[in-house]
Amino acid sequence: MVLRLTCQAQNWCTPGATWVYEYDLVLGGYYGVQRVEYVGDTLLGGYAAQRLKQTDVVAPVGTTDFVVYPSTFYIHTRYDNEVVYTWDNVNAYDTLFWFGAAPGDRWNAPGWPDDGNIALTVLDTATVLADGLPLRRLIVEPIPGWPIDTVYERIGGLRFHLNGGIWFVTDAPYDGLLCYSDQEIEYTAPGVSDCGFTLSVTGFVHAKDNAPVPNPGTDQFTLTLSPGPHTIALFDATGREVLRESVPGDRATIDCSALASGLFVYRLLDGAGLLMGIGIWIKE
Repeated sequence: MVLRLTCQAQNWCTPGATWVYEYDLVLGGYYGVQRVEYVGDTLLGGYAAQRLKQTDVVAPVGTTDFVVYPSTFYIHTRYDNEVVYTWDNVNAYDTLFWFGAAPGDRWNAPGWPDDGNIALTVLDTATVLADGLPLRRLIVEPIPGWPIDTVYERIGGLRFHLNGGIWFVTDAPYDGLLCYSDQEIEYTAPGVSDCGFTLSVTGFVHAKDNAPVPNPGTDQFTLTLSPGPHTIALFDATGREVLRESVPGDRATIDCSALASGLFVYRLLDGAGLLMGIGIWIKE
């Protein structure tokens, strides 16, 4: 993770806060990015809330004919005592991110019944120093079998979108945080070189088509790839590249025996260096 901090403030929706997510609507045949911007405050449900505007920049798969679609739907959040809440668009707030949680703590997924069946469990916490300044980091697990996510204070989840109501919707097109910025912080996901509006997304294929097996694993994992050469880069939870390997064929077994246990982000590049996938692998 690349962060540049200039002050100690660590809350939520600071001036200029902007998130950029991958957009991948498989059934509709469109791809691109979605930008979410903090555009101001409002009063909602008796609380001061932040208003987040969404804008999609998408094109038909196989083209670069990008069209800008400003959404009429706004995300509303509020921040209180290390918790980010999201408005359910009816009459209540749900917990979106709990930055102050400890290992073993759980919170119900936003928009789902409060029966504990779909909840996020905190597996690990740490304080990440960025230019000597601390950011809270949580590793969270949804129900068993769902991808584990990393949540950073101020930034949110690296996989989970700010619209928590779509977290467990299988055909939701928004997936994977690519970039975040505000007046004091910049974050760029490993392997992403352009945080522009369309992020040079031509040819991007989401990592769900290149899932590592087994995950979690121990000393290695295997990826099934499209034909042709690829490069696989592995990054630890701090964003430091710990492994890079060139793969000539359509199947790759990555030796991770020299790495310590933990969570890793992998980036898959094609022979021309274009980003083809991103995902998380956990070494037990």
